[in-house]
Amino acid sequence: MTPKPTYRALLGIRGVPALYALSSATVLTSSLQILALSIAVYRATGSALWSSCAFAAGFLPQLAGGVLLNSLADRWAARLLLAAGVLLRATAGMLLAFGGLPPAAAIAVAAVTALLLPVPSAAQSALVSRLLDGELYVLGRSVFTLISSGGQLLGLAVGGTLVAAVGTSATFALSGGLQLLGLVAVALLPRTRPVQHADRWRLGDTWRANAVLLRDAPVRRILLSWWIPLALLVGAESLVVPYVGSLGRSGAATGVLLAAFPVGSTIGDLVVGRLLGPAARARALPWLLVGVGASLLPLAMTPGVAVAAGCCAVACGCLSYQLCGQQAFRQALPAAQQGVGFGLAGTGSMAGQGVGPVVAGALADVLHPGPTMAALGAAVVVYAVGSRRPRGGGGPEDDAAARGSARTPRGALPMA
Repeated sequence: MTPKPTYRALLGIRGVPALYALSSATVLTSSLQILALSIAVYRATGSALWSSCAFAAGFLPQLAGGVLLNSLADRWAARLLLAAGVLLRATAGMLLAFGGLPPAAAIAVAAVTALLLPVPSAAQSALVSRLLDGELYVLGRSVFTLISSGGQLLGLAVGGTLVAAVGTSATFALSGGLQLLGLVAVALLPRTRPVQHADRWRLGDTWRANAVLLRDAPVRRILLSWWIPLALLVGAESLVVPYVGSLGRSGAATGVLLAAFPVGSTIGDLVVGRLLGPAARARALPWLLVGVGASLLPLAMTPGVAVAAGCCAVACGCLSYQLCGQQAFRQALPAAQQGVGFGLAGTGSMAGQGVGPVVAGALADVLHPGPTMAALGAAVVVYAVGSRRPRGGGGPEDDAAARGSARTPRGALPMA
């Protein structure tokens, strides 16, 4: 019987602790920059629209970057791209802190930074795939989700307080300085050599590679199973403020409900990533996927903050079903398209997180927040039931794994 992987074994692999340190710095500093920029723009303009544009500038341009540039992650060395990402974020922080930029220019800096960031992000995901294998890969991916959730919680806890205490300029400078510490982590990473390509890179390469991957039915099914429920859940999350308002509450109640999402995600990933083996994850996957939506159904009755927070935490905890398909997705990707494949997964998730709130907001104007959140949950349940394969066939993860094993062996990519 294969022993379950441990965090000690995971952290004992060269380069893994450095990747986690780099990811932690990135999540924290990015959260601080986006929050400080939204506040700074609102103070300068007094416009909620400008403030929303500042917030969106940290996310929406990543869609364009993911569609146009991610194939570079398969052509350039991972350490080079990760170092470039560190310097890019640090430079943006310092420009926002000391550049004396007007609101439009500050938003432009954030947008250009966001446009380029999908490339180092895809390179990081591909590097994780090279460093880890088997059950350690699944556990390792779960840690990145824990880091993301922890960064959200820390941002909720200290972000606004920090801006109030030292101001937006100092917050930008602090985020840029913290990001520079990521260069130490990059220096500790192993050197890797990208897969050699016979032709030169062209702007349309990423688009064409994405199209090829999406025509692969097993890969497409896994990606859709990640994108659609996440988009609907984020749509429900975007209604937290009006939901609390419908209860006649505000302030602390909003913070409690917002915090329920990363808390649930943390618990779910700890359980699924650490405690469940491959067979148990395979059995749990359909139930977890249904649980994402079913947990939101009680919100149709607009219960109090405590019950609503519990529902949201369970829904986000069930989102850990995505860990169940990580290994199959990885095996289904060709060795020369690891970066673009992981980049496509991230780009689709980002797009869903932009579309979900828009759909949710439109519905909430008609149905009110609680019933809308429940309706989004019901849509997840319908998708989960409809996406099950006919009796006698495997799920999308099994299909992709079988497809991956039938290809030329993926093998480990070369390291220097």
